[in-house]
Amino acid sequence: MQSEIRDNIVYVAGEVSVQTVNQAALAQFTQQCRQPEIHAVDLSQITRADSACLSLLLTALRQKAQGSLKIHNLPASVRDLAQLYEIEEWITA
Repeated sequence: MQSEIRDNIVYVAGEVSVQTVNQAALAQFTQQCRQPEIHAVDLSQITRADSACLSLLLTALRQKAQGSLKIHNLPASVRDLAQLYEIEEWITA
């Protein structure tokens, strides 16, 4: 998993899974999302995602005021998990 900031958006790329989200990647992502100018997370460059991705998104949303962080290009696998856990509205709101 890699993440970078461009144009006030955190872009996440690569595989986002329990195998690839390590402590360093999590720390970098959460630090990026904490920045006040960040208004969105873009997931268009994710190649594979599982529940670890959903956990990352929930962490990011908790760090921001409600509704101030948008999620773009949510992978189908993560959307399916959000539906299964009945939290899709939290992620897609």
